[in-house]
Amino acid sequence: MKKHRRAVIDIGTNTVKLFIADVHDGQVVPVVAKDKTTRLGEGVHATRQLAAPAIARTVQTIADYMADAREHAVAGICGITTSAVRDAANQQEFLDAVRRQCGLEVKVISGDREAELIFRGVCSDPAVGTSRLLVMDVGGGSVEFIQGAAGQIERHLSLPLGAVRMTERFGEDFPALAQFLRTTYRTALRDYRAAGRKFIATGGANLTLVRIAQVRTFDEVLALVARLQALTLAERRQVPGLPVDRADIIVAGGAALAFAMEAVGAYELTVSTRNLRYGALLEIP
Repeated sequence: MKKHRRAVIDIGTNTVKLFIADVHDGQVVPVVAKDKTTRLGEGVHATRQLAAPAIARTVQTIADYMADAREHAVAGICGITTSAVRDAANQQEFLDAVRRQCGLEVKVISGDREAELIFRGVCSDPAVGTSRLLVMDVGGGSVEFIQGAAGQIERHLSLPLGAVRMTERFGEDFPALAQFLRTTYRTALRDYRAAGRKFIATGGANLTLVRIAQVRTFDEVLALVARLQALTLAERRQVPGLPVDRADIIVAGGAALAFAMEAVGAYELTVSTRNLRYGALLEIP
């Protein structure tokens, strides 16, 4: 059976990710997975502008990933970008820089499209693909919720509540962050319920929480967020399993997950590494 080697460069608000995999008969066999924090979306919530240093860091990372893709002889490659670039008034400046310096045409995808690709990626796992699911992805700029069954989406929602965005808005004021998230979720998630479904969490913040403490239940997630929130930033940077470049945003990311679980009645979670990149990869010709 002929294999098709494909690559996705996923340009997020906080990190840029490279995923190279062989695809055949709808099955994805990973070859290379990398990620680097470039914080492309720093300040976007306040300024609506991508900062020049953030653009430069991100473009250099994309150039490095393009070299990796060539080295692994990929037959097809796509670049996608999400919340930070969606919201930036100078998005064309960034897209032009990537095209000029890296030779990559990057697609700016909507929050709805992001949710669709995340769900497709999660459902590429045979262990859950036919289940009734409620999926939550926590990114740097936005969070996505997708409810569906047997690979079909019933409803989906994208909210601007990502870890970088919430950190920039609330800083260390955790009570204000918690109240805002609870109030927002109470209205936004009224049609989303975890009862009778497998609750699956994806995204860098959620994977990091599991690396730190193997959290599996709502009580464990809430307790870990409270423990991290009580630490200084310097102390967080010493926590095993917590990358230094995520220490400043992990509380907001964890809170986004914890209060969502509370809102939808999810008492247990499963963390999946199959998200946006998997979904995008499966759509490359």
